[in-house]
Parts: sequence; structure tokens; C-alpha cells
Amino acid sequence: MTELLLIRHGLPMGGVYDPGLSPEGTDQAERLAAWLVHEDIDALYVSPFQRARETAAPLERLTGLTATVLDDLREWDTDVSHPYTPPEQIRADDPRSVALAEGRYEDFVPDLDWEAFRARSVRAMDTILDAHPVGRVAAVCHGGITNTYLATMLGLPLMFWFHPGYTSVSRVRRLPGGRVVLHSVNETAHMIAERAVDAAA
Repeated sequence: MTELLLIRHGLPMGGVYDPGLSPEGTDQAERLAAWLVHEDIDALYVSPFQRARETAAPLERLTGLTATVLDDLREWDTDVSHPYTPPEQIRADDPRSVALAEGRYEDFVPDLDWEAFRARSVRAMDTILDAHPVGRVAAVCHGGITNTYLATMLGLPLMFWFHPGYTSVSRVRRLPGGRVVLHSVNETAHMIAERAVDAAA
């Protein structure tokens, strides 16, 4: 069996191109790494975007793993003609902000080529799972990729169906027969708790 952890990046800076993490996002990434270091992760993958790479950095440091950059893990916002703005920083009267507040997540990016994005999200996860027939693998990526892959796996009509927290972890498992099943969605315990570790470990 393979367990794949889909991790959303930490809170990025706003108003810049391909932003790195904000101070809050850096703290989130450190808490995530301290939580996951006890899980015996065998491999680490990361989106090429700076906010994902900086989120993976503390986990690389604590585990000794070197993240593999996988281009298919990148988010939908590939238009670099505008600075990136985190959804939480968009004006309240902006239609995208209203859509997010009302749970109409797909309306946040109405012009997205949904089928191409779906195909890329599935290809990314298949690439990782095929490379690791057993073990535990983490992929630091984005909310849209996680949304779309889980929706496709579950056969949901909407591809954006929940709003992952920053550095949240969602888990899927590929069973020995090849079937991929959902194990958890949007874990954020590391943001409010310290992990209890068995003294013998």
C-alpha cells in the first residue's frame, strides 16, 4: 500500500509574482514539518511554485529528504501577467471573494480549462503513486490541485468542492489491488497542537 499526503502550501505573500511565504506561512510550514517528521515519509514531491517549495523546505531539513520538483503539481494560476493575491486578501466586493464566501469555489476561477486541469492533477498523482508502489509519500502542492484530484477520485460533479487550510494535509491510499481510496481531508491539527510521540520511538 502507498499513502500519499497532499499538502497545501503555507500562506504566501500578496502582491508579488510567484510569491514565497509570508511570516505566518513560514511558521505554518515549520509546524507542519515538526508534525510530519514522525511519520516516516519515504519521498517528497513539490510544485515548482515558490510558495510550495518554501513550505517543503523545513520538511526537507528535518527528514533529510530532497524534494523532487514535479511540474504537474503546479496550481492553475499560471498567468504571470498579474501579481498573485491570496484569496483571503481579495476585496470583499470582488466577485471571486463573494464566490469563495458562498462556497461557490468553481466560480473563483470561471475561465479555467477544467478538463485539462483535471487531467494534469490525475497525471501528477499517478506519476507519484506509480513511482512508489509502497510507503508514504508527501506532495506539497496547492488547494486547486488537491480539490480536483480528490473530486475526480470520488466522482464528484464539482472539481473545487472544499477550501483547504494552509498547510492542511489530505491523505489517499493506493491499495494493493490498485484502487485509490480517500483516508482524510484537510487535517490541520498541527496548527493547534503538539504531537504526542511514543517515548520508545
